[in-house]
Amino acid sequence: MRGDLSVNRDRPKMIESIFAELLATDFDFRQFAAPSDPLSHLLDDWVPYYRLKFAIAKAVQPKSILEIGVRYGYSAITFLRACPDATYVGIDLEVDAFGGCPGALDWARKITQGYDAKFLIADTQLMKRFPDGIYDLIHVDGQQDGGGTFHDLRRAISQARWVLLDGYFWTQENFVNSNDFLLKYKDCISYAITIPGYAGELLIRTSDSYLQRISDSRSAGAAPRGEIADFCALTHHRHDCGGHEDFKHYQGRSIEDLGLLSLLALTRLARGRGALNVGCGRGEIVYQLAANGFDVTAVGYSAASIEIAKSCLKNVDSSILNRVSFHQAGAMELDCDRHFDLVIAADLIEHLSAGELDHLYETISKVLTQDGVFIIHTAPNAWFYRRGYYHRKQLVEKLGGYMPAEPRTRYELLLHINEQSPANLKRQLSKFFSSVRVWPANTDAPSGSLGQRLTIRQLVDYRDIYAIASFSPCTNEQIRAVLVPVVLSDGEHAKIKLFVEYWPEVVTENQYFSVPTIVTNRSRQMLSPLPPNPVRVSYHWRTQDGAAIVFNGTRTTIPFGLGPGETCKIDTHIQAPRTNGSYILEVTAVQEGCAWFEDKPGFRAERKLIRVVSP
Repeated sequence: MRGDLSVNRDRPKMIESIFAELLATDFDFRQFAAPSDPLSHLLDDWVPYYRLKFAIAKAVQPKSILEIGVRYGYSAITFLRACPDATYVGIDLEVDAFGGCPGALDWARKITQGYDAKFLIADTQLMKRFPDGIYDLIHVDGQQDGGGTFHDLRRAISQARWVLLDGYFWTQENFVNSNDFLLKYKDCISYAITIPGYAGELLIRTSDSYLQRISDSRSAGAAPRGEIADFCALTHHRHDCGGHEDFKHYQGRSIEDLGLLSLLALTRLARGRGALNVGCGRGEIVYQLAANGFDVTAVGYSAASIEIAKSCLKNVDSSILNRVSFHQAGAMELDCDRHFDLVIAADLIEHLSAGELDHLYETISKVLTQDGVFIIHTAPNAWFYRRGYYHRKQLVEKLGGYMPAEPRTRYELLLHINEQSPANLKRQLSKFFSSVRVWPANTDAPSGSLGQRLTIRQLVDYRDIYAIASFSPCTNEQIRAVLVPVVLSDGEHAKIKLFVEYWPEVVTENQYFSVPTIVTNRSRQMLSPLPPNPVRVSYHWRTQDGAAIVFNGTRTTIPFGLGPGETCKIDTHIQAPRTNGSYILEVTAVQEGCAWFEDKPGFRAERKLIRVVSP
C-alpha cells in the first residue's frame, strides 16, 4: 500500500525481524493459562499462535499498548513478556459473546501483576475514541462480527502507530470487512502485512503524516471543518467523488457523470439566467452553466475547493469567464445582495447540521425569484443505508456471498453529519418554500419515484434524493419532461444537423483529440443526455472504400440536452486508429439502444479524410 516512503522502506526489514524473532523464541503462554478456561482443550494448538504475537511485539517494540478484547489476558501477558517496560491498557466487555468470558478479567489482572497494566470493562462499539492518546500498538481481537471489527479498526487507525488485527482469516465476514477497511482507509496506511497462522494476523503501519494531522487537529481542540474541507477537496473531489475520472481527463469541460447530467437537465426548469451554485465542488456545473449563458455566482466552503473549481475556467473564452464570480463562504455566512432564477445545491446538504440547513434554506428563500427554482441532490438516501442496503446484504448472504457491514465510503464516514431521508428533506424545505417536490431515485433513472405511489419498502431501495423547491408550482409532469428521454420518431433524425468547425489534417496513431461540433435540433423532440436512451455525438473510422475499422467510437454527451429549435457547440472526443494510413473520420450521432442517425433517411453525417501517422 502507498504511504510514507521512508516507512515503506522499512517493510522488508519488519517482515524479516518478525520471522527472526519467531524462530528465536520458545515462549509458551500455557504457563499463564487459566485452569477454568472452557477452551483449555485448545491450548496446545494456540502455542504457535501466541509465539507469533510475541515475535510481532518484539519486532515492533511498543512502549504503549491498547488491547480490545482481553478475555483471560493471554495476549496481554504475551505482549508484556516481549516488552516488559511497556504500558498496557485492556478493554473488555466481559460478556459471553464474540469469544468473551464473564469473570476472565480477574485472571488477566492476576497474571499481569508486576507490569504497568490496567483493565477497563467497556463496550468499544459505543466509543467515539479510545482512552488516552496515541499508542504504539493497538491489538484488535477479531472474534466479533464484521461490523464490530470495522468500527474498532476505524478507531484504532487514528490512535496507533501499529494496529494488529487478530483473526484476519478467522471468518469470511471478518476477512471481507477487514479488507473493506483497508480499501476505505488506504490514504491513512503506509503498508500492511498479512501473516497466515491459526487465525491470521493483519499488521498495519499507520501513516506518520496521517497521525500528525490527527495530532495537530486534537491539540487545537477539534478538527476544524475548514481543514477537513481542504483535505477532502484535495482527495475526495479528485480521487473519490462521482465523476472524478472524467474531471481529470476533461478538466470539467465535458460531463459524463449521470448525477451531474441529471442536475443540468433540471436547470431547464429555470426561466431566467441568473444562477447561484452553493457548494460548487470541482466546478463542472459552474463551467457548464456559464457556457450555456447563465450568469453564475459560485460559492465554496474552502479556499482549496474554490481553486479546483476555478481550474475549470482556465483558458476559456472571456465571454464565459466574465459570467462567473467565486465566493468563499460557509452555510451560515452565505449573504447575497441579488436575486437568482436558479439555485443549485449538489451533494452539499448531507454535510450540514439541521441548524445550518435552516439558515441556508431561509437565505435561499430570500434570494430566489418568485418564479425561480432551487434544485437539490443529495446522496445517500438515509433510508437506503438504514434499511435498503441491509436488505440486499441479507439476500446476498443467503446466497453464500458477503457484503461489507459498513456501506459508507471513507469520505462519507468523515464528512456526512446529516444524511437525509425524503420525508425529513421535504419537511425542512416546506418551512421556507410553498412548492416542494422531493423524490428518491437513482442517477441512472433520475425520475425515480416521482409521481408514483410506492411503499416504504420500495422507496428504501433508491440511493439518491432529488428535490425542487420554489414559490411557483412545479408539477411532476414538468420535471419528468426534462428527466425522461423520448425515442426519436422516424423522420425526426433528418432534422438534426451536425457541422464540424475544424478538422485536423494529420493525427498520430491512437491519439486522443477533439473536433468542435455545432449541433442543431430542428425536430419537434428533445435530445436528452439521460438514460435509458441518451442522444450522443460519436464517430466511425472507415477505410476509403467505406469499410469500418472503428465503429463504436467514443461517445460525447450534450450536457443540457437540446430542445426543439436549439443549437449548441460541443467538443466531440475522438481517438485515432491504432495503425497508420489515410482514413475517413465520420462524425455522427446515436440514440443509445435505438439507432445510429446515419442509418435513418435524410440525416447527413460529417466526413473528412485524415492521415494517421506513426509517433
